[in-house]
Amino acid sequence: MTQIKCKACNDSGWERTERDGREFLKKCKCQRLEILKDKCLSANIPQKFAGLMIQSFGTENGDPSLLRLVKIANSFIERYPVGKGIILHGQTGMGKTHLLCTIATEILKKFPRTDIFYIDWNDMVREMKSGESHTFRDFSVINNTIERMSKADLLIMDELGASLPSQWVRDNIYYIINYRYNRQKMTLFATNYFDETADGSPTLRERVGDRVRSRIFEMAESFNLAGIDYRHKYKD
Repeated sequence: MTQIKCKACNDSGWERTERDGREFLKKCKCQRLEILKDKCLSANIPQKFAGLMIQSFGTENGDPSLLRLVKIANSFIERYPVGKGIILHGQTGMGKTHLLCTIATEILKKFPRTDIFYIDWNDMVREMKSGESHTFRDFSVINNTIERMSKADLLIMDELGASLPSQWVRDNIYYIINYRYNRQKMTLFATNYFDETADGSPTLRERVGDRVRSRIFEMAESFNLAGIDYRHKYKD
């Protein structure tokens, strides 16, 4: 026997409601969530995080680290599309990707027509790197990536500085960032690197270059995350 997933509509997609003594059918919340998930996937958001909303952080126990993440997300969502973007600095497992994808879902819920695009730094560098070889250069792929990133209403760039790009790739990245900067387009960033380090570890400036780093800090408000290993404590 097939198990019913949604008790509100018995998996029909439609929920019965009554108003002024008359009965109506309305699209069930489960269907709206599926539409939201599809929009997230179209925005290139990883399937694991597609459709996740603020409640997914589970702040019932009052953990200050999670409460801070939720506060950062809510503040951005409330003021969008006004103000600066966000850059999150923190070690692996702090919930940075989760937070950015949650913001994307909430923005799509609030403004369904928003053009959002998520990209991982390594994927971006890999695609652009193909343009360095004259023999195998495919500008159609590179130009599509550059145009998608440049023109999106909200760009989410994850794992900033995860790999060292060549100068050719770095120039293309600067073009994208500068294009968005000049047109005041909102951008969200997440990185494992900090602007300053006390232990001699690489800085964000060393990973992305002076020009890119300078533009990012003009475009986005910086948050340093510290505390729990989110993925370890709240793993599925």
